[in-house]
Amino acid sequence: MKIGLLGGTFDPIHNGHLAIAKTALKQLRLDQVWFVPSLKTPLKDRVLTPFELRVAMMEKALQPYRRMKICLVEKDLPTPSYTINTVRTLKKQVPDADFVWIIGDDQYANLDHWKDVDQLRQLVQFAVFSRQGIAVKQPGFLYVENFAHSASSTAVRQGALKDVPKSVRRIIHDSGLYVEEIAKAYCHPRRYQHCVSVSELAVKLAKAHGVNPRKAYIAGMLHDIAKGLDEEAARNWIEVYWPQALDQSWKIWHQYIGATWLKTRLYLYDREIIEAVREHTTGDCRSDLAKIIYIADKIDPGRGYDIRRQLAVCMKDLDQGFHLVQQEQKMYLRKEGLNV
Repeated sequence: MKIGLLGGTFDPIHNGHLAIAKTALKQLRLDQVWFVPSLKTPLKDRVLTPFELRVAMMEKALQPYRRMKICLVEKDLPTPSYTINTVRTLKKQVPDADFVWIIGDDQYANLDHWKDVDQLRQLVQFAVFSRQGIAVKQPGFLYVENFAHSASSTAVRQGALKDVPKSVRRIIHDSGLYVEEIAKAYCHPRRYQHCVSVSELAVKLAKAHGVNPRKAYIAGMLHDIAKGLDEEAARNWIEVYWPQALDQSWKIWHQYIGATWLKTRLYLYDREIIEAVREHTTGDCRSDLAKIIYIADKIDPGRGYDIRRQLAVCMKDLDQGFHLVQQEQKMYLRKEGLNV
């Protein structure tokens, strides 16, 4: 049996990975493609999503494809798990298989730096997926040239959820994955810090009043996702999706745009979260979650003023605290001359 091996962190698995596997099965005449997730990797910029959660996303993504499998061999290998150790283990487990290790341009260029690469080449054949042509080809390698797919795990973590299967999106939203990276991608640093502070306070309030803390965290982190739009860009959104809000100040349009953004860009359809984002500026709150996000946004500790009185009331009685903060906010808006 001829088996393709595709290694990586798969954080998360995306449509580009699936496209590679489909192409490999067809063009390389493979019997199967095995996805080999890394248990750990020395990331400098972020913490890797837990192994079990990455595997759960892979299971959902690969469910429709009978010739694509997950290989968990690296779960039980010492770390760091070098490819040579992975291949040696697989050779012992499946001695009759012919393995093809699938790599990209960047890995091909650095292959000489891989541990025991000469021995590795005796154990497996390498298949190189290149976005362009290969300038220098080596004997014994397989090449798939001009293979292009726009998906990347980095882009997905920053909000390109169109590039993952629906089943994977569901796990991402249910687990609250990548929310901070999405907020950071769309907000300038000061706005991002505000979102972090709001989400922390929202979770605290949610726990105090029996509201889902995961939803509070997500809504808190993403409530200002459209805040960075200028007036012209915001107007374009409002004219299409919220024409009834055109007579309101453009400075509050981001709440409506943010709610639409969650549905149309992030494919997040949780009604409570969407309503909380949509109501966080005007305070037309119907749910406890919406009240919590409204409160957390208005009395964010990062704003730099004393919130002890308001917070104490909000922690004790959510409705009473909401009305207190709402009245104070209405007075502020009237003072600023904003039409809400």
